[in-house]
Amino acid sequence: MLTRLSKGLWLIMRDFFRREWSTFCLATIGTILMSFAIVALTVPYRFAGAGLAGIALLTKYVWDISPAWVIAIGNIFLLAWGWRVLSPRFVLWTLYVSMLTSATVAFFELFQYPMLNDMLLAAILSGILGGLGIGLVFKVGSSTGGTDVIVMAARKRWGVDVGMYSFYINITILLFSWFVVDIERLLLGGILLYVESLTIDNVLKSFDRRKQVSVITGCPDEVRRYIVEVMNKSATLIKGSGAYTGDERTMIMVVLNRRQAMELKRFVVSVDPRAFIVLADVAEVVGEGFKHWKHI
Repeated sequence: MLTRLSKGLWLIMRDFFRREWSTFCLATIGTILMSFAIVALTVPYRFAGAGLAGIALLTKYVWDISPAWVIAIGNIFLLAWGWRVLSPRFVLWTLYVSMLTSATVAFFELFQYPMLNDMLLAAILSGILGGLGIGLVFKVGSSTGGTDVIVMAARKRWGVDVGMYSFYINITILLFSWFVVDIERLLLGGILLYVESLTIDNVLKSFDRRKQVSVITGCPDEVRRYIVEVMNKSATLIKGSGAYTGDERTMIMVVLNRRQAMELKRFVVSVDPRAFIVLADVAEVVGEGFKHWKHI
């Protein structure tokens, strides 16, 4: 009986790690980058921060307490408070990221790092590196903890607006930083957070970015066969007519990556130089052949 139970548990764990392997890799890499940015490019310059990391920075500046302790203890309390209303997967991966953040911050604190003479450059580099790390964590459906846990749990419990309350919490933490760091480092911290948010957005979009190609041509059969048989893709055929000429036309709409979009454009022009082609950037595609809805 015990052997059968152990085998069943092993199979469950094996399936879990197979399913979540990419999550583990990206969350680990992202956490390492984020921790390095905190230790090497934020703390030495006494930049202000937001969220739980911002509180950890303040305790470092005032009482010289390692951010690793504040991040670990703070996230444990927050997850214990909100675990009943948060999904088990979100809680488990956020706990993993939180504990790994504490461990990697403590590890990176063992080393000395060269100081940059230009603090603005340091703030920008910190924002880019930290944003890249956080973006990878967000990409796999996890979280870095802190205010994310508060606003997610508050939304589930009381239906509050996530963006608004996250903004209020971060602004409050930044205002408290006024009493610890000077105005210059407070403003540089704001620049850091702005660059970080832009980097997070670009990281999240870059994985799913595609080109939507709409082709209006007099040779729809040739274009359709090329998409299906050569490119091994599917497309949508939309019947329409020209507003000026009244001629019936078939519009072919397909979503491709950048390289495939250029291949299709060259082919369409080769078979119908008078074809009308519209290319548009698509931030995310959910459906068969692309991202599964369960990964949103």
